[in-house]
Amino acid sequence: MPHTGTTVVLVHGAFVDGSSWRAVYDELTATGHTVRIVQHSTRSLHGDADATCAVLDDLDRPAVLVGQGYGGAVITEAGLHEAVTSLVYLAAFAPDTGESVETLLAGLGATVPRPPILPPVDGGLVLDRNEFRAVFAADLAAADAAFLADAQVPWGVAACGAIIGAAAWRTKPSWYLQVTGDRMIPPSAQLAMAQRIGATVAVTSGSHAVHLSRPAVVADLIRAAAR
Repeated sequence: MPHTGTTVVLVHGAFVDGSSWRAVYDELTATGHTVRIVQHSTRSLHGDADATCAVLDDLDRPAVLVGQGYGGAVITEAGLHEAVTSLVYLAAFAPDTGESVETLLAGLGATVPRPPILPPVDGGLVLDRNEFRAVFAADLAAADAAFLADAQVPWGVAACGAIIGAAAWRTKPSWYLQVTGDRMIPPSAQLAMAQRIGATVAVTSGSHAVHLSRPAVVADLIRAAAR
């Protein structure tokens, strides 16, 4: 396959790990892209950004940095790395300097339904397994959604509340995939964030797990950013 000259670095969101990128990885590598996947803990925003920067440090060419869900906050923090040429947000949080995911959630207002996140245990949050498919992965097969629910990675309360030091989207071009069936981050909030950061916006149907259910759509947007 042709050498594209750009590496795609994929940053997962809350409740899942890097293996959730497999279908997107397959789509991109099939068309010649080099792909790296960040395995971060989701326990600490700054620790997760450091893990992302460690992957970027090892690259010998420019990178497109991609974040899904909470991963959007991670790429916002890590995206100032000199290797990063563009940012791609997939149904993702895009906080500004001085904001956190918690800030953005609070800004949604009291009337917006909240995901069924259970009370923290040892500083970690998980979704109610009985409601996981409906809110996170409604367009996946029941068995696949059940596996994700049972394999959840606890999301750190500290990561949710951590403040962005400097928002990379202020200096790097951005793309945003708005997902109209997302019940984790309201589509209206996604669009508002995308417009605020001046992103090139694409729209698709699907759930918060859009990278699993619509990998071709996700890969197309990443290729556009890489170009």
